[in-house]
Amino acid sequence: MSRRKVDREKIERADRESRLVLDAERQAREAKTARLRELRLKEATQQVLLELNSGSELKAR
Repeated sequence: MSRRKVDREKIERADRESRLVLDAERQAREAKTARLRELRLKEATQQVLLELNSGSELKAR
């Protein structure tokens, strides 16, 4: 049996292209995660401030 010829350049090109796509997807996921984390922290901070403000109003009465 003869071995099948392998187009190494084609495989390397496909590897490069797939790596670019995977890197872009990873960066998009990381950006989304960072954005959502920031939103959660902002919301938690606002909630704490509201609780502190409502607590100080109760003490003032």
